[in-house]
Parts: sequence; structure tokens; C-alpha cells
Amino acid sequence: MIDLKFYKLIVVILILLNACTDELPKINRITSKEDLPSVAIDNIESSFTEEGRIKGILKAKRMEVYDDVVEPYTKFPKGISIVFFDKNGDLESSMTAKYAIYYDKKQTWEAIGNVVMSNIKGDVLKTNHLYGDEKKQKIYTDELVRITKSNGSVIVADSGFESNSSFTIYKFIDVSGRIAIKDEFESTADTIPQQ
Repeated sequence: MIDLKFYKLIVVILILLNACTDELPKINRITSKEDLPSVAIDNIESSFTEEGRIKGILKAKRMEVYDDVVEPYTKFPKGISIVFFDKNGDLESSMTAKYAIYYDKKQTWEAIGNVVMSNIKGDVLKTNHLYGDEKKQKIYTDELVRITKSNGSVIVADSGFESNSSFTIYKFIDVSGRIAIKDEFESTADTIPQQ
């Protein structure tokens, strides 16, 4: 005859084993290699060079590298600040954002949240979402963009924007805004003879 205590012990063990096996997929999903960065660095400042000269400086409160995945990427979950220099070492453009991600294979990036970019002319772009493609040397978005030019004029594009990567040649989609124009036309209009 089976002892009642032994029987209860077997039942408890079977219940515990069954409960644990139900939780294993959840535990594996939480601790998956794809969910964890292979490298994480806090308070990073890094410069990148091209042909022996500094091309840019990147600063971020946190950088996470995910290279054990099908599409490797680097994430900046606490914001990013990047400054780019031209071949003479002069400031070419700069960008800040609350969050950014860079896709290694595609050589594309995405900046999200209070994105601010400025160029060598002093123009300042503000948007909530900006994409970049290093191969095509362009930046773009399909969201609202506000550009304040160095002369004070403001251009707003409700449905998008596209530019070269240094943000010096750009075009808009669905434009509205205020543009400051000199009064030359008004002063010459007064001298036109009336008929």
C-alpha cells in the first residue's frame, strides 16, 4: 500500500513541474538574446574619422549594440547629439534627438522625439521623426517639419521634407509658412507710372 504522505509528495512535485514547464516559454522570451544588448555603454562620447580627419562627434547618455540579431542595430534610448564637420574642420551640421536607432547593414538611421538639426547656413529644422540614408546621402520625413532660416523666415511642411545629408539642399511637400521678403518690390511699385 502507498503511504499517503508519499502520494501527496508525488502530486506536489508533479504540480510544480507542470507549473514550471508552462512558465519556461515566458522566461525564455523575457531573457532572449535578441532582447539583450551585446554591448551597453553609458555616457559615451565618440569621434569618427574619414581619411585621417574628424568627420563627427557623437554624444549619448546610453548606447546599446544589438549584433546577435538578423538585422544588427545600435540604439540610443536616452537621446543623442551628433556634430558633423566638413573637410576643412568647420561645423557642417548638427542633430539632437530624444531617441535614435542605427541599422548597420542598411546604413540607415531614425531619430525620434524633439529632433533638431542645424546646418552651416544657420537654418534650424525641427520635427518629431527624421530618417537618414547614408548610401543615398539623404535625410527625410513624412511628418510635420518646421525650418527657421537664418534670416528669420519660417517654412512649415505639413506632410514631409527631403534633403541632402548635410541639410543644405532641401525640398518640401505641402508647404505653408511666413517668408520674410525685402521691401524692394513695394518701393519700385511706387515709381511705376499710373495710366
